Amino acid sequence: MGACDTKKGEARTMRYSAIKSALLSATMLMSAGALAAAETQDDEAKVQLAQAGVAAQTAPAAAKPDPKADEKVTVTATRRKTVLQKTPVAVTAISARALESAKIENIEDLTALVPALQVTNGGNPTAFTARIRGVGTQGNNAGLEAAVGTFIDGVYRSRASVAFGDLGEIQAIEVLRGPQGTLFGRNTSAGILNIVTKSPEFTNSAMGEITVGSYDLFGVKGGFNFAPSDQVAFRLFGVRQEQEGFIEVSPGRPDADDGHAKSYWAVRGQMLWQISDAIDLRVIADSANRDDECCNGVTVFPGGNGRAPTVPFPNTSGPAIINYLEAPLIGKATTDQRDNLIAYSNSSTGSSTRDGGVSAELNWDFGGAQLTSITASRHWENDYGQDSDFSGADIIYFPDDGSNVTRFETFTHEMRLTGELPWVNWLVGVFYSNEDIFRHSNLTNGTEAERYLSLHRIGDTDLAVAPFTSLRASLNGTVGHPLATPVVTAGQGQDDTYEQNSESIALFTHNVFHLTEDLDFIAGLRYTSEEKVFDATYRTNGTNGCASVEAVFGLNPSSLAPGPLQGLVGLTCLPGSRHALDVLTAVNPHHQERSEHEFSGVATLAWEVQENLNTYATYSRGHKAGGFNLDRSYADAGGSIVSGPVGAQTVRGPDTSFAAEFVDAFELGLKTNFDSGRLLVNLAVFYQDFENFQLNTFTGVSFIVTSVPEVISQGVELEAFWRTPVPGLTTNLAVQYTDAHYGEIGSLTQPGSFLALNPGLFLLKDAQITHSPDWTVTGGFDYGFPLFSSLAGFIHMDARWQSSMNTGSNLDPRKLQDAFAVVGLKLGVTTQDERFGLEFFARNLFDERYINTAFDAPLQGSSITPTAAATSTIDAFMGEPRMIGVTFKVRD
Repeated sequence: MGACDTKKGEARTMRYSAIKSALLSATMLMSAGALAAAETQDDEAKVQLAQAGVAAQTAPAAAKPDPKADEKVTVTATRRKTVLQKTPVAVTAISARALESAKIENIEDLTALVPALQVTNGGNPTAFTARIRGVGTQGNNAGLEAAVGTFIDGVYRSRASVAFGDLGEIQAIEVLRGPQGTLFGRNTSAGILNIVTKSPEFTNSAMGEITVGSYDLFGVKGGFNFAPSDQVAFRLFGVRQEQEGFIEVSPGRPDADDGHAKSYWAVRGQMLWQISDAIDLRVIADSANRDDECCNGVTVFPGGNGRAPTVPFPNTSGPAIINYLEAPLIGKATTDQRDNLIAYSNSSTGSSTRDGGVSAELNWDFGGAQLTSITASRHWENDYGQDSDFSGADIIYFPDDGSNVTRFETFTHEMRLTGELPWVNWLVGVFYSNEDIFRHSNLTNGTEAERYLSLHRIGDTDLAVAPFTSLRASLNGTVGHPLATPVVTAGQGQDDTYEQNSESIALFTHNVFHLTEDLDFIAGLRYTSEEKVFDATYRTNGTNGCASVEAVFGLNPSSLAPGPLQGLVGLTCLPGSRHALDVLTAVNPHHQERSEHEFSGVATLAWEVQENLNTYATYSRGHKAGGFNLDRSYADAGGSIVSGPVGAQTVRGPDTSFAAEFVDAFELGLKTNFDSGRLLVNLAVFYQDFENFQLNTFTGVSFIVTSVPEVISQGVELEAFWRTPVPGLTTNLAVQYTDAHYGEIGSLTQPGSFLALNPGLFLLKDAQITHSPDWTVTGGFDYGFPLFSSLAGFIHMDARWQSSMNTGSNLDPRKLQDAFAVVGLKLGVTTQDERFGLEFFARNLFDERYINTAFDAPLQGSSITPTAAATSTIDAFMGEPRMIGVTFKVRD
């Protein structure tokens, strides 16, 4: 980095330190002021976080009579205590009891209760993608921010890979649909998951659980609440769980677990200090560690000719070559394996994730206004291994030795001030965030990379140059032996380092104006200023063959090689083998900066037609920041970064940035209740127009973000909850229709258009977007009943059905997942006081096989193009099979 860049970096560091120090000082001053005011504070009502009540999916306690029919459901998402049926926001509020009844333990499980939510996992256990109304941010690119944000106790989480079981006892989860930014510190373009955990209480209590189940599942949980005085209370929670994987890996490694095995522990401690009747301070510290064997792709559509070759160098790169390499073993499945759940791998797929942090929340009621201050510092780190050719052959891999690591260091501070006058309920806030991302990528050549390339090159030569056809018989038995100087060197490969700093500050306000007794106008506005700085260093080692080709044809060899040899040259110089980026960063890192200054907001008209009927109309403008691809790229706006003749070529820095994402959203809502609140029915109609939608695609070597000019998401949502006349029986039903599709993206022949620049995504035009079914239906029931004199029984069942959807980013028809349904069941018995309980549970009761994400297996054929059919093998990350188990609970 040059002197100018160094000075800029020092200035940014000084500015960040100054802002952080000022915010911390402000927090300490407020705390000190709170202590001083504690002796003189009037006896006023303490400002508390509203407890999210029974949700549309909630169940009554098994051993207790029905709650009062007119019980009001409250939400915290509006930063005010509001009744759910009178809240002019599309939100699903799920209570602690509903979460427990459905055994919701992570974000993936939450889809059983929320049809608008779609959650999938990719090639890493941390690569969860949450989508709302068909829209989300997909992929393994650390530079991407989530379209659906996750907040836990008011603190924004940079990654959505949240296990609810790690959080202790949850008070409520709220799923907000549509763009957000005037109520929460971090702005999002598609929605928010707001998770509220139980705060320490001024009573003494304890809990414990033991669970055993399928695939050697064993888990223990324990916690206690301790109040040494009427001003201070503590809550401590810990969890430990292990489970074998459900994917059989062949041939596998003798020291490796089955695919998707997991082991984790977490501990979470809290302190609540009620400084006075008007002031409280809540401090939370947590730490978690997860070790997974993830993720193995299961073959769902074999490519190539799908059989062992009769000659040693077939004209295909599908399973045939790999199986020839591994003969007499099978190195890659040649039939659909989704029912058998068998994957092929020879390298470690271990992943280790460490997540922890501390936060402090101060609430202070001044009488006419209430102040909330939340300060947090978090650390998140993941290192992993991956068999990147997804086969039994040893071609390319990410070693599980700590050299492939992604790390986040995040500091956030949010302050909100709220108040109420006869004519307005107002809120103003400020949010500051500083985040450092570090990523080191070490894609390594395996011991069979040389033989694989030899077989592939000879096969291509047979097609390209006719005289080579006569050599087939004479070469039989001799191919695959490495040359004296290998084309690629085993144990070497890419060695790239990426660093990014993001600094953001935002001002926001959200105000409810009371126009009449029954009519409110809600106006929210946010201004966000964000700066991102990116540095990358690229190193390519052990690719002697490509270096030799580059000496003849230059640093972009495929473009200058003769037509018959372009395929061979392209294979020898795969993107991971080229040296252009090494030349670029030989002395200084590749450096880029970007800044954004954007407004977003919301306007809502809410009308209480009558006591049991509320309507609203909303327009909102959402914004999600742009960023940088933390992966290799060889292009910029001018095309290839290499220019000039061989021997005198220059290399420009690639433009790794992608644009900010914007959305204009419109919504009409209707919320009703009948029979004194026993029957709740909510309806929403929405239309969302996204600009520069951030799409993450896998090129076969890298994950690259492209900006799709337009995505439209429109549809209808219906939610209904019925507390039936049968004591203890509640039912729920939710239906969602979503038409989420790509809009105007140009054509292949339109210069400069999205499709012209991304011809591999030609199937996107006017098509339904990835992982977006047209129809989703969820439903279920809860039934609690007395059992003998001292016991109670309960039954819970939930089901989610969704129509077909494409699970691949390029929408290859072979990646289609047909319509399917997943059913959950839970039944058990408790004592009347709920101190002891025994329950049986089943997830995916009928053992449905379904695809989470499908992809083109690397080095196993060609993806579909506008001019050629696909020859690639399609692998998939599969959903969990049936899981059953038993849990014993004790409460005191």
